[in-house]
Amino acid sequence: MRHPDDHHFVWEKGRTLQAYQFALISEGAGRMQSAPWPEEVHPIEAGDVILLFPGVWHRFSPHPETGWVESWIECRGAAFDRVMDLGLVSPERPVWHGGAEAEAVFAQIGALARQDALRHQPTLSALSLQLLAQLCQSLEPTEQGQVRMVERARRILMEKSGEPPSLEAVARDLGVSYSTLRRLFRQHAGMSLKQYQTDVRIRRACELLRNSDKSVKAIAAYLGYNSAFHFSSQFRKATGLAPSEWREKNRIALV
Repeated sequence: MRHPDDHHFVWEKGRTLQAYQFALISEGAGRMQSAPWPEEVHPIEAGDVILLFPGVWHRFSPHPETGWVESWIECRGAAFDRVMDLGLVSPERPVWHGGAEAEAVFAQIGALARQDALRHQPTLSALSLQLLAQLCQSLEPTEQGQVRMVERARRILMEKSGEPPSLEAVARDLGVSYSTLRRLFRQHAGMSLKQYQTDVRIRRACELLRNSDKSVKAIAAYLGYNSAFHFSSQFRKATGLAPSEWREKNRIALV
């Protein structure tokens, strides 16, 4: 009749979970909204699966004239994290029309859970992975190629955080124009190419501040910043602290 107490929410406030969820709507219709674009309203129809992500705000409700029948599965694990890291699933695409195949998997899971959820746990886990595979296979081949390109761009920026290439050079290496890569990256990664490069450099800076004796000036130079001042300004903007302050709070004692 309603969500469990620790998952309950009201429309006005919405909700944030700490796990992945597949929520199948097998009958009825309604709507849902979620970050990163909470103002966008997604219509929900029978056969749709609402995709919910850890730490991502959302809210959804059935249409008052039709109601809906909802079944949900909550999942955690490296496979789900990996698929999200690859951009195959994303909070930017929170609705999947799973259709009859998804409904069949939900029916199997429901039947096993009612019999003995604990005894059938390995099978339930396997069925959840099957559902994840169906979701990934539903992507168009063109979209799969775009996802792989975005993942390659992310790897290049991570591997070269100490000698950051120009973003135009990354696009050339991938055989596309900079404007195309920038558009696809935002579409599949949920942030700009420039912001991702900045985030990678800041994460690398945090590792160096925590684990090394390098000076702030040396770290700035290592990460390709024109000056320690520019580096410190970006670091403070990202973390709320100057590099020296962050190091003081997070330093690991070196033996």
